[in-house]
Amino acid sequence: MLDWISQNATLVTATAQIVTASVWIVYLHILVRSIQRGRKTNILITRVAGNADRAHLIVGNMGAEPIFVSGVFADIEIDGETFEAVVGDNRIQSNREDADPVLQATEGPLDRARYRDLGAMSDILRGALNFLGKSEQIDRADCMTVTVVAESSQDSMLAAGQQSFRVHRKGDKRIFLPIRTRTHQIRGRRDRRHLLDRLQRRISMEADRVAGND
Repeated sequence: MLDWISQNATLVTATAQIVTASVWIVYLHILVRSIQRGRKTNILITRVAGNADRAHLIVGNMGAEPIFVSGVFADIEIDGETFEAVVGDNRIQSNREDADPVLQATEGPLDRARYRDLGAMSDILRGALNFLGKSEQIDRADCMTVTVVAESSQDSMLAAGQQSFRVHRKGDKRIFLPIRTRTHQIRGRRDRRHLLDRLQRRISMEADRVAGND
């Protein structure tokens, strides 16, 4: 055996170098993937303070980098048909003169491990239906899907989180039950382009309203 190794020293050395290089390449690949996963945007959407009308919906930034919330959408399902709406800042109703409207707004910067209150579940549902001109159909809403769109310095494209809630009526109140146990992270290019289109349409609609063309 030793004689064979001595006679084939060049081959053995080359093989050892190839194996060592392969191990380092695999290790480097794992390290890079781990860093990339750690820097991915991770948006949390969940309810707090119960599950009824006055429960609040919060969005949290669970990623490693700050994000900027660019828009919040609410898709409302009524009798099997889905309608797209925008969640605005109509929840800002503070009478305090020193209240910071930026901190109360739906959109804006969000540091890591921080959260933003989007308002009461029923207010979000009612606001979305008002946006759609369907406020009288609030008792026919079966599902509300909330999508939070954000921008990050780590990605040239938008990132987003999405959570859906079944709307159940119990007496004179509504119960909002999440469909998923975890927030769905939207990272596909096609889906993110669609969200960018929705943001652009929102800007166009606002411009039309200002111009009086709606």
